[in-house]
Amino acid sequence: MSQNKKYKTILCDAPLDINQRGNYGAVKHYDLMSLEQLKAMPIADLMEDESHAWFWVTNSTMRQGYEVLETWGFAVKGILTWVKPRLGLGNYLRNATEHLLLATKGKAPTQFRRQLSWFIAPLQEHSHKPEEQFAIIERMSPGPYLELFARRKQKGWDCWGLEAPEQNVIIPGYPVPDSPAIRTKGGLK
Repeated sequence: MSQNKKYKTILCDAPLDINQRGNYGAVKHYDLMSLEQLKAMPIADLMEDESHAWFWVTNSTMRQGYEVLETWGFAVKGILTWVKPRLGLGNYLRNATEHLLLATKGKAPTQFRRQLSWFIAPLQEHSHKPEEQFAIIERMSPGPYLELFARRKQKGWDCWGLEAPEQNVIIPGYPVPDSPAIRTKGGLK
């Protein structure tokens, strides 16, 4: 893969180390990154001047999602809510949703203007996002496409992530976090 490739659309499901520590939290499933580590990723170097970013957040990480996107040079334009057909966890409200923040950089209009702000999709294993996300994103946002923190290789997308079998993106200073040399318990070095 060329180091000079630029993307029009990025999708990110970051292992953010915010409110993820309970008995059922993300720390039980994978290593986490601090907010500062995530913000420092050189995402602007990967993106076209006019591009879209889709960033997964929970109800408790919404503010941090905005902060990361703004640091990366994007402005949030909307929120797409995944309605989960089950009772979820939560200390105050029982969460049955997750959200995809849609943000843009430069003049980057959507390709489809009739998308609702919510969709219903079934649950899979912990943190596995619904396959429906790809069809929605491809309908609304232009390619080429990049998925960060990918679990699998999606047809037509480049990917970078611990669980994706076919890595085809290099992010300088951020090796894929699967090597013991770069991992520490509870986060990346």
